[in-house]
Amino acid sequence: MMKTVTIGKKEIVLKEEWIIGFVTTWIVGLLAHAYRFFNFLPIWDSIYNFTGVGSTYTLGRWFLGYAGLITSMFDLPWINGAFSLFYISIVVILVTEIFEIKNKGMIALCAALFVSFPTVVSSFAYMYTADAYLLAFLLSTVAIYLTWRVRKWGMIAGMVCLAFAMGIYQAYATVAIVLVLLYIIRQFVIEKLDFLEAVRSDLKYLGTLVGGAVLYVVILKITLIRFNITLPSYQGIGSMGIMSLGQYKAALQKTLYHFRLILGMEHGVEKRVYSLLNAAVLLLIVLILIYLLIRNQVYQKKLSMIASLAAVCLIPVGAFFINFTSPDVQYYTLMEMAVCLIYLLLIVMLLQLDWKTWISKILKGCGIFVLCGLVYYNVINSNIAYFNLNLSYHKSISIAEDVLQRIEQMDEFQNQHDKVVIMGDYNCATENLQIMMPSIMGISNDSFLNDSYHYTILWNYCFGIQMEQASYDEMMEIVDTDEYKNMPVYPRKGCVDYINEVIVVKMQE
Repeated sequence: MMKTVTIGKKEIVLKEEWIIGFVTTWIVGLLAHAYRFFNFLPIWDSIYNFTGVGSTYTLGRWFLGYAGLITSMFDLPWINGAFSLFYISIVVILVTEIFEIKNKGMIALCAALFVSFPTVVSSFAYMYTADAYLLAFLLSTVAIYLTWRVRKWGMIAGMVCLAFAMGIYQAYATVAIVLVLLYIIRQFVIEKLDFLEAVRSDLKYLGTLVGGAVLYVVILKITLIRFNITLPSYQGIGSMGIMSLGQYKAALQKTLYHFRLILGMEHGVEKRVYSLLNAAVLLLIVLILIYLLIRNQVYQKKLSMIASLAAVCLIPVGAFFINFTSPDVQYYTLMEMAVCLIYLLLIVMLLQLDWKTWISKILKGCGIFVLCGLVYYNVINSNIAYFNLNLSYHKSISIAEDVLQRIEQMDEFQNQHDKVVIMGDYNCATENLQIMMPSIMGISNDSFLNDSYHYTILWNYCFGIQMEQASYDEMMEIVDTDEYKNMPVYPRKGCVDYINEVIVVKMQE
């Protein structure tokens, strides 16, 4: 069933599958993230970025600044969130086309799993740049879609899209890599293509991946020359290249660790819902793969079977491919969106099962149950994450206000031209709250006030008090004084003092 929308003289055909994917993304997206969209929940990093999207050219993200301007230069939770949901919904539509998913229930599951995945939650913790990162998710998917769909110029267009996705955030290249691996699995296991025929067909995807990476590097080099900058050591960006055999081995170990970590299996399968559900997903993928290899007699084609098994085993490597570009890379939840594609693999496999034989019934029923369970868990977990951010916000505001009141009560306080230094940070995490699984970067119920800048910018933006930070040299001179050494630690009385014409707040020893 299709619907048409007329814009001017042009009719656009909307498939019902597209509408299901789009609407489900928004419904589940709002269930999971509405509290984040409609509340001001800053974290330590967003304090630096009330305007802007973070570091761009210096981290090799030459398109990030432009991608962020699609919404605005401000950290606007609802606008950035709405654009993010729109990008994810288009990704859902594209993958349903690439993998020819017609079942409405499976499309809805795919949309719900994508929009509630922990990487999306982590991205929304960094809301000032979330819409740009999820645009990178879309561009990586578009790269593979165009390569698949457009015969003549598809590979070239795919290269451009992939390069721009990497120009926003390099880690999103892994989405394209894993999509190609899933497509290869589908070709051999489900479509039963001849090995050589599939290889000839798939060379264009290799061209897209390699060409996109090369184009990204070329534009990066031009950018570095244009702005006369060099890449830093942060996250191994400045040392990307060929590594030693030992470093590749270490990269593989890191990859397997982080793959288990994002799935809640850091120490093996734990007696926790998230860990058990993801363990069931991996087990079902293996069982259904074996069933399909046998049922479709793929085992008779040795090369096809080897390629299928290799593609499945390479999914973690593809999802964490950045590990293999530099020994100094450290993966965070923000970088792991490609991992959610394992759920897409399970969905594609479940579509090959019917309700006729007992094996198919059990495997399909278990698969649907497990994926629905993950959606429910992820939605609840997302709200727990924002509950923690809300606690962090109120703690931080309360601490900032309390410290400001103590400063204002000092006889030396002059307001506009005072210098202040905050020594250390005050740890106030709510320890009796359940630890989240998986651990999500950016989510904490502790105070986000980590240094003097956090305090001064919050006082300026939220209290209308403008104070100047003391310099590093001034801070070092203060540390050596007897007055500072004898000061009690916050929140005890006397934790605020006036030393060397600087207001000093001692938050920890």
